[in-house]
Amino acid sequence: MTNQESQENLADNEAVNNTVVSNESASILIVDDTIYNIQLLSLMLVRQKYQVYQATSGLEALEKANQILPDIILLDIRMPDLDGYEVCKRLKENPTTKSIPIIFISSVEEPSEKVEAFSVGGVDYVSKPFQLIEVLARIETHLRLCSLQKKLQEQNEQLQLSAEVLSRSLKHERELSQMKSDFISVVSHEFRTPLTTIQSASELLEYYEWTKEEQVEQLHQIQSEVKHMTELMEDVLFLSRTNANKSKINLTQFDLLNFYVQLLKKMQKTFAKDNILQSSIYIASTNTTIENPQSQSNVEFAPVMVRMDEKLLRQILTNLITNAIKYSPKDSLISVQFAIALDQVTFVIKDQGIGISEDDLTHLFSAFHRGKNVGVLPGTGLGLSIVKNCVNTHNGTIAVQSTLNIGTEFTVVLPIYNKA
Repeated sequence: MTNQESQENLADNEAVNNTVVSNESASILIVDDTIYNIQLLSLMLVRQKYQVYQATSGLEALEKANQILPDIILLDIRMPDLDGYEVCKRLKENPTTKSIPIIFISSVEEPSEKVEAFSVGGVDYVSKPFQLIEVLARIETHLRLCSLQKKLQEQNEQLQLSAEVLSRSLKHERELSQMKSDFISVVSHEFRTPLTTIQSASELLEYYEWTKEEQVEQLHQIQSEVKHMTELMEDVLFLSRTNANKSKINLTQFDLLNFYVQLLKKMQKTFAKDNILQSSIYIASTNTTIENPQSQSNVEFAPVMVRMDEKLLRQILTNLITNAIKYSPKDSLISVQFAIALDQVTFVIKDQGIGISEDDLTHLFSAFHRGKNVGVLPGTGLGLSIVKNCVNTHNGTIAVQSTLNIGTEFTVVLPIYNKA
């Protein structure tokens, strides 16, 4: 560079100071094997409040670019170790540095050289001897473009996120709509049968002469149907509360062992008359196992006091055990195993029933969903949805393994809240 060119550049530099807006946050890496060029560019850019970094070789440029991640790179083409084209290629191949805009600065005026510069990823080309005001103008232009591209990318990402949120919301709305439709269909069907029975029984009581025993039988039929409808409504209301996040855990202190034994006795007497209910309870604190406690009469068990939600626990166990009985053939084995540890309780309920298909497992805990293989067996499709909501409310976990025509196994783990 001649003295005249240097003076012209210095004059340009003074003009730049008066015309170009500074940018204190942007960083620039200058790569040139000519120290004078680096010093001249650095002086101009520092005066404009840019953060300036320097490299005198291609290898040094690659290392520094990866370390400091500058906002823009001024890159000479002719260098001894790696030329500017190779440096640019490597920077663009590196995911960390590929988005950094690169302006080539070179004394080469051949059109093919400029084409090569753009083909390897350069965004601009400045010929030597360069005019400082031109270099600065191009730097600021590409910084603005880069900033606009980043903002556009952020807006696109935000738009994509909004679209995903909207898509999930629409999906949720469709699911709610389908749930409401299923609810109307199931409830109308479930209510129609008992209401018809109640109406028929009440008309028979009104218009026909019955013995006392026959009247009591009809009244019991009415009471049974009313109880069925009440239980259905309670299930629906429970699901409504949990779906609205209004269901809260209600911890009380009670004897967990006695709770299990009484529940098993009730299930054996009420539901499992035609099945073999086999149970065991393991108490870790005493390393004790109790086999079939529901069959042991006049036996007092040492209490195991815990703080849990007794109502949620009853809902979970009752639904899982009744399901196991309902979907199992007569005289088949229903296995119920409990394990009581210091901080959690685990129970495993296993049957030899019809099993659950892989397709149905995906929607197993969805409200009103019933397996394709249940046939004419009665049910509303609410039981397992209630179980899942109870488990979640109690901050527990539930897992299921099932094979068609072999059986199903549910494993539930619930925490014991020992501290008040």
